[in-house]
Amino acid sequence: MNTKCSTKWRSYAGCILSILQALDMIDLDEALGAWVERLSNKERSIILKEQLNWEREVYYYYLLIFDWFKQKSCHELNVIHYNIILRTLGKAQKLKYVESLWNEINLEGILSINSTNATLINTYSKGGERDEAVRWLERINEGGMKDEVAMGIVVQKYTKFGEFRQAEEYYKR
Repeated sequence: MNTKCSTKWRSYAGCILSILQALDMIDLDEALGAWVERLSNKERSIILKEQLNWEREVYYYYLLIFDWFKQKSCHELNVIHYNIILRTLGKAQKLKYVESLWNEINLEGILSINSTNATLINTYSKGGERDEAVRWLERINEGGMKDEVAMGIVVQKYTKFGEFRQAEEYYKR
C-alpha cells in the first residue's frame, strides 16, 4: 500500500480523514456517497490534492474523483479545483488531457486566474512543449499579471528557454 502514508493526514479530522482513508480502500461511491451533500469547497480541494495511492495511475484516479464531483449537482467546482487537476495532469505529462480540461474550463465559463496560467506555463514547459508554454507567457503578458509567484514562474521559464532579454524586460515591467 502507500508508503507515504500521510503525516499530513493527521492534521485532518472528521469526514476528510475518513474519506481519504476510504478512497485508498473502496470505490468512489462508497467512499464519498455518505458525504455527497455535506462537503465544502475546501474539503473537495483537500480530497483532490491528497490522493496518495500510487498503485493506480494517480492522474486517472484524480480524474475519476473530479468527474464524480462534477456528476453530483450539489457540488460546485471552481477554478481552484480545476487548477489542482491541471497541475496533476502536468506532473503526469498528460498534455492532451490538459488541453481538454482547458477547453472544459472555457465551456463552463469558469474564469482562470493567474495561478491557472502559471500552472499551464509550468505544465507545458516541463512537458517539453516550448511553443505552448510561450503562448501562455504571451497571454499573461497581454493580460497583465499581478501575482508574484506566477510572475516568478514566467521569468524562470523565459530563462529556461534561453530568452534572457525577454525575462529581463518582463521583470522590469
